[in-house]
Amino acid sequence: MMMRASKAYIKKLAATLLTEGLEPRPAGMAVGLGIFVGIVPIYGLQTLAVIGLAILFRLNKPLAVAATFINNPILQPFLVIGSVECGSWLRTGAFHPWHLAGYTAAALRGDLVSWALGSVVLGAIVGTVGAVVTTITVALLRPSRPGLRARIGFVNGVFAAAPSFDRGFVRWKMRLDRIFSLLDAEGMGSGTAVDLGCGYGMALCFAAYGQEGRRLAGCDLDPRRVGVAEKALASLDARVEVCDVRQYPLPQAGLILILDVLQYLTTEEQLALLDRCCRALEPGGKFIFRVHDREHGVRSVLTLLFDRLIFKIGHAPTRPLTLSSGQYRTALEAAGMRVRMHRFRNLLPLAHILFVAERPRPECAS
Repeated sequence: MMMRASKAYIKKLAATLLTEGLEPRPAGMAVGLGIFVGIVPIYGLQTLAVIGLAILFRLNKPLAVAATFINNPILQPFLVIGSVECGSWLRTGAFHPWHLAGYTAAALRGDLVSWALGSVVLGAIVGTVGAVVTTITVALLRPSRPGLRARIGFVNGVFAAAPSFDRGFVRWKMRLDRIFSLLDAEGMGSGTAVDLGCGYGMALCFAAYGQEGRRLAGCDLDPRRVGVAEKALASLDARVEVCDVRQYPLPQAGLILILDVLQYLTTEEQLALLDRCCRALEPGGKFIFRVHDREHGVRSVLTLLFDRLIFKIGHAPTRPLTLSSGQYRTALEAAGMRVRMHRFRNLLPLAHILFVAERPRPECAS
């Protein structure tokens, strides 16, 4: 009896250890941490150190330990040489002459500072790469909810005849952007669906799943993407056009979406657009929009820097502007909306807020 109980406990413990923290981001952090510890020259203590850190940060321990095996007999010479060269460059501004015979034990003992310093930098770089690759791989391989999987399959099918670049962009966006998982869980409602800044029209197509006769409307400033959307959505009741969201004539709608657009507008323009969207909602309709989270510490700083980079690449004439969560909530509540907020992160360590504003039905109004 005790033997069977012990075996059951061991199996349960093994299953827990092997599956804990296997969401994309924690899995990526476990691999990145393991690689970093594996490269830093604390031989004899690496396993103990990585297990302790994995426990501290609640990461998958077997995955973190496995990643330390980057320091194996095949790769170790390259890791040592790379660390010494990196450390030498950081200390003196120049690399050592690359002669493998020169890396003797005596030479390494004479340059331990370069080795130690370089290993930290090299470990951080290689660990970051390993973390990103692991995060994306786990996100691509993990099973999604059946309903979400069906929606994504529907969207991919609608865009199957699009040019290869655009088709590939849609597939990667649908798979990697958590917004679609959140929209699926939230529910897409019924009635006319409007997407302001619709791009390829992915979100409109996503909203049409199971309601292929649903009226879809959207606008964007990119003529090429609008052209792709028009062709892809031709089999649906969709009308997308090139138009500025500030001038777009909003129809009465059961669902209005704004994803990553508001930061291009001034404070007054954002508040005016929010008010117009709220007034265009039918009773029971939902107004859903995503903005960057200004109140999440380091992640908010990274998000702002990333947004500024996107603006610079796109030659935007202004700098991104995101209001506080309180300003958005106040504006929505002043328009009579019931408001919910969801703070979340994408695969990159970027901080977002999803606002869901619902217009109460007359019998539910307080």
